[in-house]
This record gives sequence, structure tokens and C-alpha cells, in this order.
Amino acid sequence: MKKIITLLIILGALIGAAVVYQEQQNASLNTAATRGIRIRERLLPNLEPTALRKFNLKDDKASVSITIGDDLKTATLAERSGYPASIDKLSTVLADLREQKISSKQVVGKGAWAKNKLKAPGDGTEGIGTQLEMLGSADKPLATLILGGNIETTGGNSNPMTGGSNQRFVRIPEDGETIWVVNNTYFDLEAKPENWLDKAFIDVQKIKEITVTAPKADDSWKVNRPDENAPDFVLADAKSGESLDSTKLPASSVLSAPTFNDVNAKDKAAELLKDASKVKITTFDGFTYDVQVAKQSKDGSDKYYLSVNVAAEIAKERAPVKDEKPEDKKKKDEEFAAAKKSKEEKLAKEQKFAGWVYEVSEYTINNLLKKRSEIVKLEVPPATPAPATPAPAAPAAAP
Repeated sequence: MKKIITLLIILGALIGAAVVYQEQQNASLNTAATRGIRIRERLLPNLEPTALRKFNLKDDKASVSITIGDDLKTATLAERSGYPASIDKLSTVLADLREQKISSKQVVGKGAWAKNKLKAPGDGTEGIGTQLEMLGSADKPLATLILGGNIETTGGNSNPMTGGSNQRFVRIPEDGETIWVVNNTYFDLEAKPENWLDKAFIDVQKIKEITVTAPKADDSWKVNRPDENAPDFVLADAKSGESLDSTKLPASSVLSAPTFNDVNAKDKAAELLKDASKVKITTFDGFTYDVQVAKQSKDGSDKYYLSVNVAAEIAKERAPVKDEKPEDKKKKDEEFAAAKKSKEEKLAKEQKFAGWVYEVSEYTINNLLKKRSEIVKLEVPPATPAPATPAPAAPAAAP
């Protein structure tokens, strides 16, 4: 009986030691290993960017699904209801991936994938990396990889922009347990839809008049100027003693080269633009911008939203000039044609923003949310001097 117990104890110890050994083997990083896949010069040597039609990013929290047009000049983002994605950013990322060289090779057992964030989304809840999937026409797989954790480095190789590291683990599923190290953190490859939007936007120039219709009538206002060279705007409905305080309202730069942080689908307009101020901006170029701006407070924070519709009156022909010389006419006609084309292109571009609701910064629209009382200054009339008090009469002389 004692021998059986002893044998069982020995057997249990051997099994325990085997399990521990196997776990250590699975979790080990063997940087000098050369077994399995041979090291190569480039990470994705067969990637052909022009064949790409779908670009998908996914992590444990979010996803990005981009579809590229056959002309390779347009792309749309599924998570933002088909809003245009940035072709420029995609092109840069693809060029980097195509030329990415391998720094070194490691063999990482599956037990260590979680520790190094090399697990694919859906494979448990711990140690999930960022999965990049690239597909061609008819969803033909081009490449799939898992971007793992950054490799902590010290000394001259550290990069303060990426948290002190300039290397990252990359796992390509078809390469098995072979893990590649690249000298690139790919910090911009994040599954955040707002980071992949095409950020081109309206650009309001040469403003002629701004009319703001606020939810409360008393807060509404209108400013304008006689010509585009006039530096100052005036208050259109000024009452006696009122004038525009230009230090409170820099009207000429309203919505000049604005940006946005995110975009919402058109069916969100009623909710996000509730109690919005309605703004009409006309320019000396013949453009009209019908804008809605709103501030919404939720969960203790403020968000700012904007929508825009653009129209324009563009002359089709140049007005004739009496006794114009032929050489002058040719030059003026060419200038007119170039200006007309530029306006038509600007109109076509900006009309594409109609209907969408943009999340913007407070700085972008704060001037359009100001109340009339906040931009008007009152002229203080000069004080009326008090009437002089006559000096007291001198006492009469004694007789």
C-alpha cells in the first residue's frame, strides 16, 4: 500500500513538472531560434497596394471598415454611414507596409501571445492586439497581420513620441509561431473610425454678411460690410448708441478653414441640432452658406455640432467692356474662365457636405453662438458739466 502511495506521489510530481515545463516552453521567447519560417527582408513582400479594395482594422473595442473604389481615388467608411475616408492616409499606410523591413525574428509560443498582445480579436479577452485585414476584389485575401505590443527599448533607440519605443511585435497567422519585430510602432494604425475620416471641409472667404437667427429672438443679430476691402463690419440693426464690438466678433474670419473631429449620420440631425442657431453667410464671390450650429450638454460635458448647405451664383459669361482691346479681352477672358472653374470646383466639393452633422470644437463655432448682447457695445454720451455755483457775496463794509 505504501509503495502504491509512493508511486502515485512520484507520478504526480512528474506530471506537475511536465506541465510546468510545457508552460515554460510555450511562454518562452527564443530570440536566437532559426527553426520554422526563414527570416526575410520585408514583412509583406507580396503586398500590391493597387489590388486593395477593403481595409479592415479591429481590436478588442472597435473596428474600422474601409472600402476603396475601383478608381483608387475614393474610399468610404462603414462605421460612419459611408462617409469618405482619407485616401491620403491610406496611401501612406500602404506604402509603409509595402516597404516595411523586418528587424529580427522570434519564436513565441501561444502561451505568450497574450503577454505580448498578439492574440486576434475574438480570441479571449486578454492580450488582444490590433488585427489588420486587407482584401482585394471579390474579397480575395491579400494579407492579414496582428500588431502586437511595443517593445520597450532603452538608450538611443527610444522614441518619446511612441512611449519610449520604436519597435513592435507583428504576427502573421500563416507564419505560425514565428513573430516578427519591425522598427515601426504604427501608432496611427488604430481602430478609431474618427481618425480615418477625410477631413476636407468648407472654407468661407470674402464674407459680405452674416445673419444669425437664435432660438430667442432678442439674441439674434446681423453684421455686414460694404466691400471686401473694408476691414470693419457694422451692426446692421444697430439702435441709437449701439455699434459692433469687433474685439468680440472677428467676423471676417468666421468659418475660415474650419476643421471637424467626427461626423454623424444624417438621421441624427434632429437630435444633435435641437435648439440650433440658424446662420446665413453670404460672400462677395456669390456663395451662400446656410449653417446650423448647436451646443449640447450630456453627462457633464459639452459637444458642439454644425451642419451646412452651400449654394452659389456663378456668372456664366464675362460682361462685355466697351472699346476693349483684343489683347486685353483675351487676358480678361482667360482670367474669368479660370476663376469660374475654381468657383465651380469649390461649389461641387462643398455641396457634398450637405446633410451631415459634424462634431466640431468650441473654437470653431463659438462666435456664431454669441448673443447679440455679447457683441454690441454702447456708446457712452459725454457727461454734461454741472452748472457753476455762484460765489457767495462779500459781507457789506461796516459803517
